[in-house]
Amino acid sequence: MPHEHLHHGRLGSGGHIDRASKGTILVVDNDPELRNVLCVRLSRAGYDCVEAGSGAQALAEWQRRSFDLVVSDLNMPGGDGIALADTLQRSENVPIIFVTGFREDFRARLHRVKDVTVLEKPLDPAALLEIVEASLVGRDTGDDGLRVGEAS
Repeated sequence: MPHEHLHHGRLGSGGHIDRASKGTILVVDNDPELRNVLCVRLSRAGYDCVEAGSGAQALAEWQRRSFDLVVSDLNMPGGDGIALADTLQRSENVPIIFVTGFREDFRARLHRVKDVTVLEKPLDPAALLEIVEASLVGRDTGDDGLRVGEAS
């Protein structure tokens, strides 16, 4: 079984972890370095973060616990982020943030996913945190739920 990385709470002064959490986020990407960077940023902002390296691993994590939001790559080996989102949203309408360098390749299928935001790589961590906050507050920014962000 793959090693699970779980980042709890935010880092407080002196490097200790404050256990108060703003929500639990599942981060799915086949790039372990990017997953780790995203989870560290999200943890520092006060979120619990669980990493998954594939759609299959993400589904296993989904079965074990509840998530408030999913951040996923679109283009992954063994299944893409849209197929993952379709499966997850059959059981619960969870907000999805896609982080990708291949948005155009998936444009036609993106409208099938409810409550989705797409950020282009290279990713601006500040933009990601803004969108995470907006998604969890439930701010509606479009009729079809599809939002496209420009990460700088």
